[in-house]
Amino acid sequence: MLSEFIKKARKIHFVGIGGVGMSSLAQYFLSKGYTITGSDLEKNSYVENLIRQGVKVYFGHSLQNIENDVDLVVVSSAIKNNNIEVIQAERNSILVIKRYQLLAFLVNQSKSIAVAGSHGKTTTTSLCASLLNNAGINPTAIIGGKLRNINNNVIIGSSDYLIVEADESDGGFLLLMPYIGIVTNIDNDHLSFYGNFENEKLAFFDFISNSKYCVVNIDDPIIKTYKNRNNSDNQLITYSTKTKKADIYAYDIKLNKNNSIFSVKTPTKNIENISLGIIGYHNISNALAVIGVAELLNIKEEIIKQTFEEFKGVDRRFTYIGKYNNLEVYDDYAHHPTEIKTTLKAAKLLNKNVYAIFQPHRFSRTAYLMDDFAKSFKEAKRVFVLDIYPASEQPIEGISSSILTEKINRVSSNAVYINNIDLLKRHLEQIDEAGVAIALGAGSVSSIIRQLVNEKNN
Repeated sequence: MLSEFIKKARKIHFVGIGGVGMSSLAQYFLSKGYTITGSDLEKNSYVENLIRQGVKVYFGHSLQNIENDVDLVVVSSAIKNNNIEVIQAERNSILVIKRYQLLAFLVNQSKSIAVAGSHGKTTTTSLCASLLNNAGINPTAIIGGKLRNINNNVIIGSSDYLIVEADESDGGFLLLMPYIGIVTNIDNDHLSFYGNFENEKLAFFDFISNSKYCVVNIDDPIIKTYKNRNNSDNQLITYSTKTKKADIYAYDIKLNKNNSIFSVKTPTKNIENISLGIIGYHNISNALAVIGVAELLNIKEEIIKQTFEEFKGVDRRFTYIGKYNNLEVYDDYAHHPTEIKTTLKAAKLLNKNVYAIFQPHRFSRTAYLMDDFAKSFKEAKRVFVLDIYPASEQPIEGISSSILTEKINRVSSNAVYINNIDLLKRHLEQIDEAGVAIALGAGSVSSIIRQLVNEKNN
């Protein structure tokens, strides 16, 4: 069995170790006494952190990276079967598994909390990990982003509790059998994998059924259809910011530019005047999911309130970068139309003048969601559309940022196509009013905007 093989392995090599999910798994197994090596194309903060901990990381892929004593090779979903290290491992009869198979090994032998959903997974996972940590439960958490409170994407705990993101992008979350599942929402993403939205919805429904308990957002219309037809043996706990028919619902919601204030009714208590340290209606919804976990684990009201107030969020989720002239600059991972609309709406809590710097992520996603992207920028005063970040994909004929810009302008007449960084700088320099600039995307736009802010202020 795979689980027995993983337990007996002593040296694991990660191909694509610089990815956020891969690096967190590498850290976890390093902490358990395994020898860890890995490879990636370039250095980033996750790789630098691993190197500081003694992990040998190779830059570039090579036959020599698979050392003779490697027992197991783990690959990210981005790694193809024709990768030279995968081929070398198979030649040497070394077992090669996907990242999600290794994650499933951990989840299915733990008292696990797995957070699924098209949007909000990382914030919800991080807030849940912070709550259990403050409650003295001492969990392990494998997070899809860097939790600002600890400046890391993994927490190594000593209890049986394990908190993870359940990533739907490659179907791997269906291997998970969590003690508590969370589903924040279900949206039409990763259609290149699922083929159509119906298949993606059914995958999420299977995840819900695989969870012993599942905390679900019934404000989401797709999740609501599952609840109405549910006949599985698991227990559903529902939450909502809109209806009192949910098991857990928020009321007296007040949004401002510093935090989010709300009260909550649960099956066992009322919690009044909760102050959440991150902004936006969507984050109140994420917080309700975590309160659902708190109900199941009997975590006290004062710990909930303290955790939420102290929570600083996750890197690249509405992260403040600095100033560019009169613009306050933020960085956000939003790369789906729903995420973009939600993030821009939150940005307008800070200033009515919002400038979006958007880098589409993947040709396939842009192709599937082109018309939805075109409708996403109505809240922005102007949107600067950078070239598509390919993420290892080949270009698709008729799919480009210039065409997307034209489509945005048919809806909101506020888009400018940007084909080089100097042009972006010139446009930013021409903005003389106070406002908010926010970088949006899952590719290199984060490093681009940080570089521009650093150059401006140094």
